Amino acid sequence: MKGIVLEPMIADENVVIQFTDVIVTDKNTTVKVPNGFIAVVFIDERVAFKLDVSVGKKLADYGKEYIGKQCKVAFVRTKPLPQMMWGFGNIQVNNSRLKEAYRVGANGKYGIEISEMAKLIHGFYTESNITIDTLREKTISIIKTVGVSILGSYFADTDISVFEISAHTNELRNTMLNALSQERAFAEIGIRLKDLTVDGIHVNEEDLQLIRNRING
Repeated sequence: MKGIVLEPMIADENVVIQFTDVIVTDKNTTVKVPNGFIAVVFIDERVAFKLDVSVGKKLADYGKEYIGKQCKVAFVRTKPLPQMMWGFGNIQVNNSRLKEAYRVGANGKYGIEISEMAKLIHGFYTESNITIDTLREKTISIIKTVGVSILGSYFADTDISVFEISAHTNELRNTMLNALSQERAFAEIGIRLKDLTVDGIHVNEEDLQLIRNRING
């Protein structure tokens, strides 16, 4: 008698991790893992083992104790995640040394990868799937929290004029990347920051004009 076959059912590549329904296993319950996926098998809501690409493996082959238990499988795409956009603005900078006060923003891209699959999956275990958009929602707040703090203080009380800050884009990027690479909030959700770019630093035009007027007048 043919048993239940668990396999990924969603073709949309925006879906990074998809879950099967919870089923009760029997001796014929099989997991199929197509190319481009890794399977994480949960037995009674705990990670039991992982499966690489396979045309079909019976769960009973991994242990007779898995028969008659509740089972759920997470299928994880192995394709690298695309880069995502970040950005924030209206951050107040007070440079008392040069008597310059202005609002500034920055934007760029960042890349992440799954560092602890089980930890990430457990964080979304009650959901039907995990998408790229879901991962961005989880990570963009970390980027903003750390980035806003750095940007607000990076040019304060320095000899770097507001008219020179664009020349320090790479330095700001290195500072942000170093801080974010050590940020525990990523590790807590099973994510690692791969890279980060700062594509631009933007100063409020009204603030720039006020500073120009003061210098010229």
